[in-house]
Amino acid sequence: MYSAWKTGDYAAAATAVNLRAEKANAKNELLWRLEQGAILSAGGDFKGSLMAFDRAEEIVNRYEEEAKLQVAGETLALLTTQANLPYKGKAYDKIMMNTYKALNYLLLSDSDSARIELNRAFQRQKDAVIDNQQKIEKSIQSDDENADPGYDVDRAKNDATFSSAANAEMAKVDQRLLSYADYVNPFSVFLEGLYFSHLGFDGSDIEHARQSFERVKGMSPGTYISADHAMAEAMANGAQAETVTYVIFATGKAPTRDQVRFDIPLFLVTDEISYIGAAFPKLEYHDQFISQMSATSSSGESYTSERLCSMDAIISRDFKNAWPTVVAKTLLTSATKAIAGRAAVEVAKQSGNNWAVLAARVASTAAQAATNVADLRTWITLPKEFSYIRMPTPSDGLLTLRIGMNQHQARVAPGKINIIMVRSVNETSLPIIEQFTLN
Repeated sequence: MYSAWKTGDYAAAATAVNLRAEKANAKNELLWRLEQGAILSAGGDFKGSLMAFDRAEEIVNRYEEEAKLQVAGETLALLTTQANLPYKGKAYDKIMMNTYKALNYLLLSDSDSARIELNRAFQRQKDAVIDNQQKIEKSIQSDDENADPGYDVDRAKNDATFSSAANAEMAKVDQRLLSYADYVNPFSVFLEGLYFSHLGFDGSDIEHARQSFERVKGMSPGTYISADHAMAEAMANGAQAETVTYVIFATGKAPTRDQVRFDIPLFLVTDEISYIGAAFPKLEYHDQFISQMSATSSSGESYTSERLCSMDAIISRDFKNAWPTVVAKTLLTSATKAIAGRAAVEVAKQSGNNWAVLAARVASTAAQAATNVADLRTWITLPKEFSYIRMPTPSDGLLTLRIGMNQHQARVAPGKINIIMVRSVNETSLPIIEQFTLN
């Protein structure tokens, strides 16, 4: 699927993802529906994309309801791996899911449904803060309840060998962080501002737009967002919206996940210290991408995109927030399996049968190898970042877009608020261009 996607064969990518999504098991269906929604939207199948995202949202809502009821389900992972649990979605997945749905509805000229999705994206950002705190508290409680009496999770976290390796990996994540509030997606907030400034019903909607632009301005300052904020403030005092064209540029590839092995300590009842390798997830960043694009009117006025939202930063923040829980669960899981394996070997030794001892060692080693795998699942067709251009709508409706080495002629509606969506997957594939108006 991704091979077709990154080479610009979007029809083949859609065929592949449709097949995988329909055949996906319950453990991975959510992830495949998210990929399906993004790819079908890029290919212009907005209704198909909405169906995929609707299915994804059904799954998300079910998992969230189960979490409220404290449905058990992680006992299996304690003896195998976190990757054996169903993929329930990261906070940024859920926010982008509703943001993409809003864009699909705008492309289909269904502004009422777009409003609903933007409100849902806003609520998901608020809910994610509460949910993260609850996950941390549950993780601490779970560790206390499930910990082997011969193993100390907190002591393992503070072990010099483990903490040094983990801190070095987390330092790479810290380098990607920006001054975004936890679980706030500036692109989603910006889209709210656009919607409520140009499709709002009353003064409260204009105030919503003003606040949205103000929030984005605080996180991603630039000349364009300052102009949008000033426009919304003027509109709050009775002015009319400016006739502008926006070119929104989604570019590159969001971070993916790989695994790294750290030595973790086993503190046995005798206080003996030995180490085993445990697999942890790490973020892999993809820095080969087209970082800017330009738009030029027929009169020669040229504008260059300014960064609006870094998905690298959003995903890194989510990863860092989840890291304490991931560490606690991985330490406990790995130690539980290792201690159980050693216990099996000790029992075999007591039998005096060397073959039984060998069999126990082989079984323990095989079980460790088979289950010592980090959870690397992630939404891979998300962009690396969003940027945008804000310019007066040309009176003749003609624009030239330059994206990397590619140049495209675009025609917008004179006198209208135009939105041009550009998706660049990498430096070599052709960009995808879609557009709609807001009035």
